Amino acid sequence: MNIVAEILPGFALTLATALVVFGLGYATTRRSRPEYLFTYLIFTAMAYLTTSLLRDVQLTLGFSFGLLAVFTIMRFRSVMIPMREMTYLYVSIMLPFANALFFATRATFTDVVILNAGLAIFLMVVDRLLLAYYGVAQTIHYEKIDLIRTNNRQELIADLNERTGERVKRYIVEEIDFLRDTATLTVYFEER
Repeated sequence: MNIVAEILPGFALTLATALVVFGLGYATTRRSRPEYLFTYLIFTAMAYLTTSLLRDVQLTLGFSFGLLAVFTIMRFRSVMIPMREMTYLYVSIMLPFANALFFATRATFTDVVILNAGLAIFLMVVDRLLLAYYGVAQTIHYEKIDLIRTNNRQELIADLNERTGERVKRYIVEEIDFLRDTATLTVYFEER
């Protein structure tokens, strides 16, 4: 059978799932970072093609993971990627491997479509629920150190609301610098 005809259905399914997960799920929220969308889609496409084309080679899975690990380490080892983006990167790497492996097993195309749809729905629902519950996070360097105390919680939130123009849901004091009288806060705003 022609190799293109063998891998095309899985490739189309992988790209369709990636477009739903990353295009409709990830990229449509205010907290998404558009520069990562390209990376997620290309990683997904290349990982599927690499795994599918090498499926008859004995070292298919190990070689694919190793190849992807080399490229990932080269680019991402020196960049601080937020946890949410790292999770989506992991999905962009694992989705094509899983689809290529499913097509190498006894799973039917319908089974793989159902699993892909379930994964996409699960990711989008969890991401939206967490966004609704926690809000959009932003790191802020704050100089009013006297408001950092626990008994000044309402005053700190009122000050953050006024200064940012956003409604603050909650905050976390990440670091306090007593030499400079500043603090680093992670502030969670309501999603608009």
